[in-house]
Amino acid sequence: MVYSDVSFYPYVGGHTLGFSHCSSFKNRIHNFDATHDVDPSLNPSFASKLKSICPIINQVKNAGTTLDASSTTFDNTYYKLILQRKGIFSSDQVLIDTPNTKDLVSKFANSQDEFYKAFVKSMVKMSSINGGQEIRKDCRVVN
Repeated sequence: MVYSDVSFYPYVGGHTLGFSHCSSFKNRIHNFDATHDVDPSLNPSFASKLKSICPIINQVKNAGTTLDASSTTFDNTYYKLILQRKGIFSSDQVLIDTPNTKDLVSKFANSQDEFYKAFVKSMVKMSSINGGQEIRKDCRVVN
């Protein structure tokens, strides 16, 4: 989800929690485009790790990886990983492609307290959006 108002972006820090199946990021590590097998915005060693977890022919039904190393702790590790080009989703990694959002990523990577404050504000703001939005039990399926 992309908003022109950067005050929404701390909301994506929720990606510090959780797990992603290979199917959600396989396009970044296999046959990315006509020139690259792997998304060039990915850290090469991280891409290799993801490829080992999620081979092109994957036999493991629930294969995947945590969204960050501290996936059960709500912290600012997610932002630190983005700066290292280790964002699982391309939507996360593009946050360092523009000055406004890159500055936010750097700010939150350097100060967990700043991330916490901004996250609270963004959650309140997101809750005020109307027009059919819902809180999903499964992000990929409409309730």
